[in-house]
Amino acid sequence: MAGRERIAVTGLGLVCSLGLAREQSFARLCAGERGIGPLRLFESRGLKSHIAAEVSGLDVAEIGARGEDWSRSDAMAFLAAREALSHAGHVQGAELSFALGGTTGGMYETERALQQLAASGIMPHDARRLLDFPLAVSLERVSRALGSVTQSATVCSACSSGAVAIALGASWLLSGRAARVVAGGVDSLCQLTFAGFNALGAVDPEPCRPFDVGRAGLTLGEGAACLVLELESSARARGAPIIAFLTGWAVASEAHHVTHPEPSGERAAAVLGAALRVAALEPRDVGYVNAHGTGTIQNDAMEARALQRVFGSDLAGLWVSSAKAQLGHTLGAAGAIEAAITALSVSRGYVPPMVGLVQPESSELRFVRSPNQRADLRAALSSSFGFGGACAVLAFEAPSAEARTLSRTVFSPVVISGAASLGSRGLLGGRDGSSYLVPSEPSAPPPEPLDLLDQERSRRFGRASALVVACSEHALRDAALEPAGTGFVGGSAFGDVQRSVRFLQKVLGQGPRFASPAEFPQLVASTGSGNASIYLGLTGPCLSVSEFGTSGESAVSVAIALIELGLATAVVAGSGEARDAIVDAVLGGVVGAPRSEGAGFVVLEALSAARSRGRVPLARVTEHRALRGDPGPTLSALSGPPERACVISGFLPAAVAGALARSAWRDVRTHVIPALLGFHEAIGAVALSIAVSEVASGHAQQVLVVTGDVDTFYLTRLEAYEEHA
Repeated sequence: MAGRERIAVTGLGLVCSLGLAREQSFARLCAGERGIGPLRLFESRGLKSHIAAEVSGLDVAEIGARGEDWSRSDAMAFLAAREALSHAGHVQGAELSFALGGTTGGMYETERALQQLAASGIMPHDARRLLDFPLAVSLERVSRALGSVTQSATVCSACSSGAVAIALGASWLLSGRAARVVAGGVDSLCQLTFAGFNALGAVDPEPCRPFDVGRAGLTLGEGAACLVLELESSARARGAPIIAFLTGWAVASEAHHVTHPEPSGERAAAVLGAALRVAALEPRDVGYVNAHGTGTIQNDAMEARALQRVFGSDLAGLWVSSAKAQLGHTLGAAGAIEAAITALSVSRGYVPPMVGLVQPESSELRFVRSPNQRADLRAALSSSFGFGGACAVLAFEAPSAEARTLSRTVFSPVVISGAASLGSRGLLGGRDGSSYLVPSEPSAPPPEPLDLLDQERSRRFGRASALVVACSEHALRDAALEPAGTGFVGGSAFGDVQRSVRFLQKVLGQGPRFASPAEFPQLVASTGSGNASIYLGLTGPCLSVSEFGTSGESAVSVAIALIELGLATAVVAGSGEARDAIVDAVLGGVVGAPRSEGAGFVVLEALSAARSRGRVPLARVTEHRALRGDPGPTLSALSGPPERACVISGFLPAAVAGALARSAWRDVRTHVIPALLGFHEAIGAVALSIAVSEVASGHAQQVLVVTGDVDTFYLTRLEAYEEHA
């Protein structure tokens, strides 16, 4: 282990039902005020709950960029990011990286569009309105508004999304990929989640009461929070006040159930303990835990058991509260909002009260019972435990905390130890994927994705989840890797649009009683990663990412960051996209290739981990870039190719193709995978899987994989693995 520098929090932005800015929100929170009231955004007739923690005074049209139709999520994310950057003294035009977590995107606006369409069907000219607000669009719009964003990622791990985005930002800083990061989460209220949680019986008709014996469910809310992160040396050099230090993090999965937590609290306790170890903290050093505390029967009981497991005899000196009693459950924004609250608590010495708590179920826990409670904190934890068992814990320390040696995993080169692709020739693994580069007609129709899986365990899966799980299972098997401790990052551009629309048509047209409790959990943006985690038994960090036509490449980039941060030694990463009538109606023929479907996944592994289990890698990752803006400088700086080399591309915009034609790789044979397999948003992940096969089979010594879309550009250089390298 080698020492690492502390990460400083130098800016905070907060938007919630208690206010549109940090100071007002935190003051009202500590005073014990509740931001929960009657739901006004949409009709709640026929539902169990008619209340929510709604953000008031949000003028989306005023906040949004001129000429763009912004969503509530876009506007809240922009306000939080702008306030955080101003707080940090960030100079406009200075380079910045941006990580944003979320689950709903612009679903509220999509629902408004859907209400205006004929209930009998959706015509092709109407369908475009249903794709205007995918999950990734908030990051795209806010990035353009902020300017100078050079690296970005949209992540979704259900209720822990915002916390995972912050951990990703830490990885970028420690690896040297970024000098300053704004990271956080956003989610707005919408009918899909409101009807869905009502269908699950998970909501309380009264304001939620976390950890109370009389608790009856959660209260939904909305909001956004962003933190500006930079290395301590950077903050000190420019004289920026340090709010807190982010010194610990842990991300993992329970691999237990799509909605219910693992009841013993053992997995949650392991994540809490891991965050403490990363921060080099003992339980006695922690003075406050901002608990996940949803107000649901199972979640609160599990979390109380986890805290008892970790803190034991130190519980008496540990303050505990949940902000959801005042701000509602803001889903993908919750991990970021609560991280911001926790950072402010260690900075200012105030902890928010546990509002609504009358009779605690767990008498061992020391809940904050008084408003404006003072607390001299050295360190505090912020916990997030989401759908599908997606867990994340962040550790913050006071700005006055004494500096000490913090350990980090010694860098190990990243290799690819398994690969799989699913397309017109079926499910291919390892060295077989390169057969796609040899023109020929498939001998038989490809298998149905659901037929490749255990029918009982996959009975709720949609076609998209089946593609993802079947392909990632094959890649895992190709790597001969055990699932325990392995992570998963899956990319998806739009999710299952048809299935979501059918669900909403029933809710909007026939009433909320037609919302299926079994169907709703399969509609969230992290469905693919949650299903893969549970089906395959993956207990490392499991999450989804969204980035239009480069979602698979974004998944690989995030997976590399997780390995570099020491959150996992192996991660299955890639993307799968199924045919969707609504997406096809909008995007069919847009890129000059017929629309198709498919999946591609690779197993990324630290070389040291692969060697320790005797695995000979299929390929070595010698270069990986994830950039926004002009691809020219990056491609022009590439070193020349060896004699046996090729370029394999997914979607190749004109700007990227032109820059490649001017690079040292201009005369190398190039395979454009959409021309061979048709186009879908996972085609870049398929291209990477095929590139691994080219290297592993000895057809090429090096392969350059290049893909771009909108403002993003990805480059990955693979080379044959040699034992002496």
